[in-house]
Amino acid sequence: VRRHLERVSENAMLALVILSLGALDPKVHMSRRGLFNAVGSAAAAGAFAPAARAGLLGPFPGEQPTDLGVRPDGSLKGCPTNPNCWSTSGDAAHLIKPFEYSKSKADAKADLVAVLSSYPQAGVPQENGVIDGGGNKIVTDSDGYVYMHFTSKKFGFVDDVEFALNDGKVAIRSASRQGDSDLGVNAARLKYIAGELAKKDGWKTALGI
Repeated sequence: VRRHLERVSENAMLALVILSLGALDPKVHMSRRGLFNAVGSAAAAGAFAPAARAGLLGPFPGEQPTDLGVRPDGSLKGCPTNPNCWSTSGDAAHLIKPFEYSKSKADAKADLVAVLSSYPQAGVPQENGVIDGGGNKIVTDSDGYVYMHFTSKKFGFVDDVEFALNDGKVAIRSASRQGDSDLGVNAARLKYIAGELAKKDGWKTALGI
């Protein structure tokens, strides 16, 4: 690892400092999976890899939001201006359609939890690599509400994902805790979940993204 780190450019080392600051202070906004684009060098990404595997570059889970959960009107939290969030509430730039079900709420909840519980712990392959390779877990499973953590493999970034069932619809929110761009990870995750739910009877899962 030391030999690889010695070959890291000054720009790459600066990016490492930014990452470290972001881990210590949530007010410092760092680029997430697009970090290496900001560094501007594919070679830098290669140099970082051994250090990441050795645990020298993470994990960086960030702070869990304290304002999540179902609102009085049954909705979920909207999104900030960052493009690394999708929600069935809020502005048009981050808006997605809710899932719809034509069965009892209990049966729909059982379907949803079954799909979420079967989400691969090794992540889901995409054209640009695997998303959520650091695993996932259901944090809260209460009446009509499910809250999950999804973790990236390389740096241990955590995304917060929520589902709330009511009146034949499922409110949805998927958001990154840190950085700006997520290179489409949140959208890809929701599309995977939508596809798995669509295999079950009584569901409409078009997200509109």
